[in-house]
Amino acid sequence: MIDFRYHIVSLISVFLALAVGIILGAGPLKETIGNQLTGQVEQLRAEKESMREELDAQTAARQDVEDYVSAASKRVVQDTLTDRRIAVVQTSDVPDALFEQVKEQLTNAGATVTARVSLSNAWTDPAQADARQSYASSLTEFLPENQQELPAEKALAAALIVAIAEHAETDADALSQNAALALDILDAADLVNLVSYSAVPVDAVVIIDASHQPGAEVDKDQENENAEALAAASSLLMNVADAAARQTSGVVVAATDVVDNDLVSTIRANASAVKIVATVSDLGSPSGLLNAPLALAAAIGNKVGHFGFESSATALVPALVVLPEVDRTIELPETPPAEGDAAADGAAADATDQE
Repeated sequence: MIDFRYHIVSLISVFLALAVGIILGAGPLKETIGNQLTGQVEQLRAEKESMREELDAQTAARQDVEDYVSAASKRVVQDTLTDRRIAVVQTSDVPDALFEQVKEQLTNAGATVTARVSLSNAWTDPAQADARQSYASSLTEFLPENQQELPAEKALAAALIVAIAEHAETDADALSQNAALALDILDAADLVNLVSYSAVPVDAVVIIDASHQPGAEVDKDQENENAEALAAASSLLMNVADAAARQTSGVVVAATDVVDNDLVSTIRANASAVKIVATVSDLGSPSGLLNAPLALAAAIGNKVGHFGFESSATALVPALVVLPEVDRTIELPETPPAEGDAAADGAAADATDQE
């Protein structure tokens, strides 16, 4: 009975408190509470508007800077790569718009893009390792003698550079027979796709990695699962950059974004490649597009660097390098005189001595 009374008293207390709250809310406190809420809402609205205006101002300022860099870049890169023939090698699909931007900057620098080559998935697919081994064995005979003992994956990379850069013995403007045969094998094996191609040997190489985009949402769990596969693929792609550095006058690897274990990160972390392969990040931005030809020119001038905003970069912008004119003169070995000519020369010399 006592417990029941307590329940009754508790319920009455609750209803009394509720009634008092309703009366106060609808009466003396109504205007005060309403004014406070209205004031808070208006303050939040004003803060939001202020933040939007600040963001718009920052966006406009950044756009102004990018517009300036884009406008100035043509003058900055002018004549930095005069008369150089460049091959663009893609490690994955590259939007045509981005390729055209890179090509435009290289053209502004005085270079000519003579080839656009895309590496297929078979170049890095673990399931294709045996096939790559087989093709490498077929390609070894087309490599220079000092590279014929390379491991299969490095031999493939060396063969690709031979295919686009090795000139004929007597003509610096024509590809060698080995180059043509190597390219036929790589193409038939579906290891490469010739997006555009002119049969002239290139002087230098630009490698574009557009597999990661800045600001893209990243699933951390999936990223961790794919880290090992990405590192393995990047190691295979680094062979191409390494071969280009050793078999041409210079190479730059330019990426739209830099993430752990990707090609740029792998090169910058490799004690050997970091010294001979230049890298550029943020390729899709005006600064990245400006840095790409400048970094290539610096690499050709033996000033390899790594450019971008990451801690692994060595500088924001490459130093301007003045390159010598391209000299494609081939010095042919002197042809020894025929036996008859030698005898005639000897007789003439004897006659001269007798006089």
